Amino acid sequence: MHLYTTVPSVQRYECNFSLFHRPPPFAKRESGKLILLTSAALALGLLYPITNWSLSYAEAIRYQLLENNYQTIHDTKTTREATIKLKETQKIEADKVKKAQEDEYNNKKNTLIKIHEVKVDYPMKSKHLTYLTKDFNRYSVMLKNVHYNETNSSKTFVFSLTSTSDKKVTELLEYLTKTKTDKYKFSLEHIDFDEKEKNYISELKVNLL
Repeated sequence: MHLYTTVPSVQRYECNFSLFHRPPPFAKRESGKLILLTSAALALGLLYPITNWSLSYAEAIRYQLLENNYQTIHDTKTTREATIKLKETQKIEADKVKKAQEDEYNNKKNTLIKIHEVKVDYPMKSKHLTYLTKDFNRYSVMLKNVHYNETNSSKTFVFSLTSTSDKKVTELLEYLTKTKTDKYKFSLEHIDFDEKEKNYISELKVNLL
């Protein structure tokens, strides 16, 4: 008790009343240092695998999210490709139907045109040919060939004429332009002499008005 009262107050609880010296603090003991170093080394040793496992787990979650996203995108892509393929197939079938309808329409149109030619055009052509060839014969101009061209805006005969005299062809053209311009428009660009046939040839174009 005497020692307790004589010791300064800050050191009273550090008094040792036994014959043996108090051991140093745990951190200052050799064994304590060893244990602390071992614990620190163990903690550091566990830190790497824990960190590695954490990163691996995070990567696995990220991979799974990407896999799920890829599957969604792949399913959408597959659906759209199937839809496009279906639309292309439907377009091909629609084009076939359209082509068949167009062919049928054109066949009917051609048939009607032929019927019209038989009923209308042939008699009309024959009438004009008869009407004009009489004048050809009057001026001793022979008809070698005739072509007929028709468009939406014009109907034209092209007469290939031959004569022993270019004057006869000229007189024929003068007569036609004086007497038949109310029904026809005549044009004759040139009169050529055929050395082989020894006659004059020309092309007379007649447009129906």
